[in-house]
Amino acid sequence: MSRLVLLDSAGTPETVSEVLAGHPEIVVQRADRMPAATDVVAVLVSTEIPVGRAELAGLPGIRIVAATATGFDHLDLEAIAAAGAWATHCPGYCDEEVADHAIACVVALLRGIVTLDRSARRGIWDHTPAPPRRIAGTTLGVVGLGRIGREAARRGAALGMRVVASDPLLTDGDGVELVDLDELLERSDAITLHAPLTPSTRELIGAAQLARMRPGAYLVNCARAALVDHRALGEALRSGHLGGCALDVLPVEPPPANEPAFVWPRTVITPHSAWYSPQSATAPYRLAAEAVVAVLEGREPHGALARPQPA
Repeated sequence: MSRLVLLDSAGTPETVSEVLAGHPEIVVQRADRMPAATDVVAVLVSTEIPVGRAELAGLPGIRIVAATATGFDHLDLEAIAAAGAWATHCPGYCDEEVADHAIACVVALLRGIVTLDRSARRGIWDHTPAPPRRIAGTTLGVVGLGRIGREAARRGAALGMRVVASDPLLTDGDGVELVDLDELLERSDAITLHAPLTPSTRELIGAAQLARMRPGAYLVNCARAALVDHRALGEALRSGHLGGCALDVLPVEPPPANEPAFVWPRTVITPHSAWYSPQSATAPYRLAAEAVVAVLEGREPHGALARPQPA
């Protein structure tokens, strides 16, 4: 018998086992730490579980490391390939949900929904704490025009927004106006981030970029916290340069009680929930398990990031 270890508290072994029903030789187990055992052939890992050379050293029989998410910056792809294993992720499983969440945040900021709710509860029955703005005609900047970015752009256009996008990997926006990042920052009333986290995009939005944004503009981040310099973001909010921000991701999750963003003005925070719906809740575990089945049957798995390298 061989083992598949599920290192993701949100997934259930039952969901994974259903997909692996045709492979009774594989036992599915949940764990809260990376195992070190010769019989482990597959691990399903959340974005909180790093997998590199140190972790792989204890898994001589590993054949696949499957991320149960779209993001994969926690995986050392070279090390996984060198260990003779596949690395995969789950692109697309929550594109609709994240795009919906991002646009909901954009609309809430432009219309002052959260600020006005808070002020009304304090007895201020007036729109002046956050004067609502007309959505149609405002400019939405989409940073990263991948699957989720395109869905966000489509939703913004449906609301009558002018949409511009920045993505250095593209030369054709497929109907969306492509501009460089500086121009996007200068033109946009609201900006939503959908870029992957890589060494080149870490703190893509720093003090200089925030200063380029239009006074009173809004920033939404439902992607990766490290895309933004949070110290600079807090300063831009406290100074009044930014109209507000909405964050579904924070530098430390769950955040400590003294997380600075909790006291920033005009800030909306959701608990890394943009990905969620009942439909998307089980999808990444099924997709990851399907990738394991493909490897066991000698096929290339969907969402492959790295292929086994010969010893």
